Amino acid sequence: MRLSRQPVLAMLGFAALLAARPLAAQETAEKATAWKPFQEFGFLTGSWSGTAESGGKVGGRVTRWTLEMGGNYLVQRGTTVFPAQGGGAEDSSEEVGYVSYDRERRKYVAQIYFSTGVVGFYDVELPSEGVVRLVSTSLLNFDMGGKMRLTLTKKADSELAYQLELAPGGKDFVAYVTSKMTKK
Repeated sequence: MRLSRQPVLAMLGFAALLAARPLAAQETAEKATAWKPFQEFGFLTGSWSGTAESGGKVGGRVTRWTLEMGGNYLVQRGTTVFPAQGGGAEDSSEEVGYVSYDRERRKYVAQIYFSTGVVGFYDVELPSEGVVRLVSTSLLNFDMGGKMRLTLTKKADSELAYQLELAPGGKDFVAYVTSKMTKK
């Protein structure tokens, strides 16, 4: 008995379709779990505000984190304000930071530009889930040999701790500004 050509082709096509389904599902699963730049920073995106403290002064801090330029940069814009206290003037500073992925070195790096004229270049560390630490590799317009370290710690889904530490040339890090913020 000889089978006609159409049913045989139909059965082969159906068999090929069944064989391809697991392959397509596997590719979809691989794409879903594939690493994407900045996925470790997802908790930061959005707007944050809260209190700030520095050297006994109490003020406020607002910051916003967004993915920009086609998702190639995580951009942070922040302002810290300490109201006039004890006859002194108001003290405020702004900063704009850019985090990018250095494909050659296979690590995140950052640059932060402060309204004081200080510019920092940083290596970005991810010591544990929900913690991002930037450690300066170079600072412009700051004490020779000085260092800066910035740590962001997720405390809860809508709570973030910010700590900016400075280390003058050859000395240990000391907290300069700390802040506790909530997501808006």
